[in-house]
Amino acid sequence: MKLISRLPRLKVEALCSQYNLKAASAPTERAEKSANILSSGSDPPMTKMVKSKRSSSKPLPTASSIRKASYQEIAAMHHNQNSLPLDRSGSDQSIIALLSRQDSAQVLSIWTNDRICEYLLASDTRRHTWHAWLAANGNFISDAVETYRFLTFAKSRQILTDAFGSCPAGMISTLGKLGPYAWPRPIYVAIHQALMAAGPLANLLYQATEFRDDDILSLASASTMPVSNRVLRSLLKCKIPAPELVELLWVIARLSPMHDEQRLVRAIVQGRQPPAILANLFSLMPFPNPPFEQVGALAPITTAEQLRKAGHEFDNCLKGGEELAYALASIQSAQRYFYRWDGEHPTLLAFCRCGSTGWILAERSGPANARVSQVTVNQIGEVLSGIPNVLVGKRGAGMLEWICAR
Repeated sequence: MKLISRLPRLKVEALCSQYNLKAASAPTERAEKSANILSSGSDPPMTKMVKSKRSSSKPLPTASSIRKASYQEIAAMHHNQNSLPLDRSGSDQSIIALLSRQDSAQVLSIWTNDRICEYLLASDTRRHTWHAWLAANGNFISDAVETYRFLTFAKSRQILTDAFGSCPAGMISTLGKLGPYAWPRPIYVAIHQALMAAGPLANLLYQATEFRDDDILSLASASTMPVSNRVLRSLLKCKIPAPELVELLWVIARLSPMHDEQRLVRAIVQGRQPPAILANLFSLMPFPNPPFEQVGALAPITTAEQLRKAGHEFDNCLKGGEELAYALASIQSAQRYFYRWDGEHPTLLAFCRCGSTGWILAERSGPANARVSQVTVNQIGEVLSGIPNVLVGKRGAGMLEWICAR
């Protein structure tokens, strides 16, 4: 590479300041050549700056601006010892570390010397294909020369097949949408896993235009759930965030052996929102036997439909949504049970399990969550006086209510 004459240090410092670089105490001839190119009449190769989406709040050069530079310009930038600050602690990393992140050591060992320009000038798709291969092969590179030849001359599909054993449809184009910077290694494995599953989840990943680490990992986890495509498509139409989607799929997978597909789809379509869908799914399951049968005007609520109806009658949070889902989950796990008092002042009651000793009256409310008088509580206590494993305190259950019902 032909070198040019040395630039004045003031000019180098000005250019370094423009691009958020630190000027070395003695700029090299390659660095000065880069500075001369940048200060020429043509547009500089790194004038467009963007913020890193993931770890840096300072302006950073985009991959597209790097590729606009010539091979010689990129080589000069790499050989320049100036650096970009990547974090607030002040540690400095090269442009290689900026793009390749955790794979920078492997990248430098494979693309040695001026070959690094091939890495820098590659398309996002090609670089992510290389990083996917590195994710599958770990830190140890046994033969850097042979690895360079393979990664340089093999097709992307061949590289991915060598890494994961297969290259599912859409993986190469999905990698091309990840942006200029390398992602954590588990992300590449998760993308392969999700796309290998095919079906609606793979289509969701393939059609996405923006990605987050957690969403990709969630979709990969969801791809292992034994749920029919019809149920899955119904859930995806609700546009539920990926973490909640995985949780609902886990519940559905547990219910699928016991309920037909039509009932599961209906529960999803009627719910639309995650808490409402969850309440509908829990409503498909039967209640356990009540702690005690009906006594006088005190009757157990033994089905999800009865509990939902009571929520409407008493105009409280049990009409649907998150509170209904929580109530159903606690009932089906045998931690709570609801009763209704159909005396002079109708009351909705919740009894909580108190370890293995029995049940305590933990919640009581009238219509629209109205306060229940002590007279009504005393009447309920009298009715339950013959049932030893149930405690109704004069002012609630006190300490037991605090410990067992919270």
